[in-house]
Amino acid sequence: MKVSQEKNGNLTSLVKVEIEANDYQAQVEKQLKEQRKKMSVPGFRPGQVPVSMVKKMYGTQLKAQQIERAMSDGLYKFIDENKIKVLGSPLANDEKTPKADWDKDTEFTFYFDIACQPEFELNLSKHKADLYDIEPTQQMLDKFIEDQRMRFGKVESPETIGEKDMVYGRLVQLGEDGAPMENGIDTKTTMYVERIALATVKKQFIGKKKDSVITFKPAKALKDANHLASFLRKSTDEAKEFNSDAQFTVETIQRMTPAEMNEEFFSRVYADKNIKDEASFTQACKDELCKAYAREADTYFLNKASEELVKSIKMELPEEFLKRWLKATANSEDDAKKIEDNFDKYLDGIRWQMIEGEIAQKYGIKVGDEDIINYYKTELLPSYFPAMPDESEEQKKEREQHLDSVARNMLNEREQSKQVYNYLFDRKITDVLKQNMKVSQKKLNMDEFLKQMSPAEATEKKPAKKRTAKAEKKTEEEQQPSLF
Repeated sequence: MKVSQEKNGNLTSLVKVEIEANDYQAQVEKQLKEQRKKMSVPGFRPGQVPVSMVKKMYGTQLKAQQIERAMSDGLYKFIDENKIKVLGSPLANDEKTPKADWDKDTEFTFYFDIACQPEFELNLSKHKADLYDIEPTQQMLDKFIEDQRMRFGKVESPETIGEKDMVYGRLVQLGEDGAPMENGIDTKTTMYVERIALATVKKQFIGKKKDSVITFKPAKALKDANHLASFLRKSTDEAKEFNSDAQFTVETIQRMTPAEMNEEFFSRVYADKNIKDEASFTQACKDELCKAYAREADTYFLNKASEELVKSIKMELPEEFLKRWLKATANSEDDAKKIEDNFDKYLDGIRWQMIEGEIAQKYGIKVGDEDIINYYKTELLPSYFPAMPDESEEQKKEREQHLDSVARNMLNEREQSKQVYNYLFDRKITDVLKQNMKVSQKKLNMDEFLKQMSPAEATEKKPAKKRTAKAEKKTEEEQQPSLF
C-alpha cells in the first residue's frame, strides 16, 4: 500500500491511497473460508460447499469489504503517523477517484480531501472575563428555609381539606351525560390543592371531608401541563387532549406541618454541622444556595470566556471544506439548510473546539473513568446513601463499599457517563480559564444575575459532546460529526 499527500490549499490537501492485491487478498481468502464453514446448500454437507461456489456467491462482496477496510486503515494510519491534526473527517474525492471494477481489478486508487487545523497563539493572560459571585435574595432564602421546614415536617391527617393539603382519591372521567365514561380514566391519584389555578375549583376542595365527591374540569383547574399529566396519570401529550369533566372522590387528606426551628431540625437538615441557633442555620442555608448558584455562575463564565476567546484569537479556516463536510454529515435537507443559514455560528463552534482542545493539551486536562466514578461517589450518590447518625466504623465501611459498587455499575450507563464526562471536562476547562485569564469578580444577587443574562442565555444548555484532539474513524454509533 502506498499513501501520499499533496497540498492543494493553505490548509487543505489531497491524499492518495493506492491498494495492491497483497493488501487485501489474504483477508479475502480468510473470510471466504469462514463463509464456507457457515454455508448450508442443498446437495452438499454443511461446510463442504465448493470454494468456487462460495467465491461466485460472496467473492466480490467480501473483496470490496476488505479493500475498503484496508483503504480506511491505511488512510488513518498515515494521518496518525504523520501527526496531521485534521479538521472534520476526510472526504472522498469522487471526481479524482477512478471507477473500480470490483470483479476484475486487482489494484485500486482512492483520493480523499482533508483539512488541517490552523496554527494560532494561545495566551489566556491576554484575555478578560467577568465572574459573578451570586447570592440569594431574602425572598429566595426565606422560601428555601420554608421548603426545608416542610420537607422535614410532620404529616397529619386533618378532617377537612386546607389550602396546602395533599388529597388522595379516585378519579373518574365523565361523559357528556355526566355519567362515568366507558373506557375512560378510572384511577387513584393525588391532588395538591396549591396547584389548583382556578379559584372556583379550589373552593370546591377546601373544607371538604373524606368521602366527599367533587366534580370539575381538570384541564381548567390545572394550568400547568406537567401537573395535569401527573394528576390524570397520563403522558403530557395525552393530557393536552383531555377536556372532559371528572369526578374526584376524597379518600385521604394529608397535611404537612412545618418543622419547628430548633436544634433537632437543624441537625436533621445538616447532620455534619453542629448548628445550635437559627442564625447559624440561616447562614448554612445561604451557603448551600450560594454553592448551587456558583455552578450557574461558572456556566455563564465559561460561555462568556469562550465567546471572548473565539472573538479575539485570530485563525484562518478552510471554510469551503468545512461547509462541504458539515453538509455531508447532515441527516436531512432541513439540517443542511440550517448549516447554510447559520454557517458563521458553526465556524465559531469549530474555533472554540480548537481553542478548547489546545487548552486541554497545554494544561493537561483529562477526564478518566476514575474521575467519573469519584463524581458519582462524592457528589451524586451521597444524598441517596447518607451517613446515619452515630454511624459505626463498620457501617461506614459498608456504606462506602456500597457507594463504590453502585458508582462502578453506573459507569456502564453510557449516556449518563458521557454527560458526566462533558460536565467534568467543562469544569476543568473553567478552572483553567479562571486561573489564567484576567478575571474581574463581581457580586450580584440572583435577580440581578438573571437580568444580566439575555433570554437566550437564560435557557441555553451547552451541547453534550466529547472532545478529542485525535482524528478517529467514524462508526455507526456516531450521531453527530466529530470535529477532531
